[in-house]
Amino acid sequence: MDKNIIWIDENENDLGEVSVSKAHQEGLLHRISVVYLTNSKNQILIQKRDDGRLDHSAAGHVDAGESDLEAVIRELEEELGVRGVELTKVGYCSSKENGGKIRHKFGVFQCETNPGKLNQEEVKEVFWANPDEVWSDMKGDNDDKKYCGGFKSTLELFLREFQNLSNKI
Repeated sequence: MDKNIIWIDENENDLGEVSVSKAHQEGLLHRISVVYLTNSKNQILIQKRDDGRLDHSAAGHVDAGESDLEAVIRELEEELGVRGVELTKVGYCSSKENGGKIRHKFGVFQCETNPGKLNQEEVKEVFWANPDEVWSDMKGDNDDKKYCGGFKSTLELFLREFQNLSNKI
């Protein structure tokens, strides 16, 4: 089933409700909520998708009528079986993927916790990694074969803001 999301402009103004497939086909900017799980070793949890590419700890489209925070709470539970954790907002960034055809505005969050029961329909596997090493490796993946394009945009934001977050962790 193709759920509805909110199409937005560059200034975050709502332009209407559209299906995910329409937004992707027509390059309409829309919201995604992302969460990075961290541990005491300052590592991030990385998700391996069904297509073999590496991605955020958990992420998903913000449904129509849903806030960024509500979406990330939903995705944490759906994908990683995590609930009831304290989330810290990292910030916002955008990406253009698939040759600029798919446009996302990311709300990025962080929490320190371990994954629970993985949703095998959505998550192939997860593992912990050093975010600086992942960032360095991403720079050689220009065609998004190893890493999802949005992951590259949000990890850059996460690393830039991580020092501020680490004071709260």
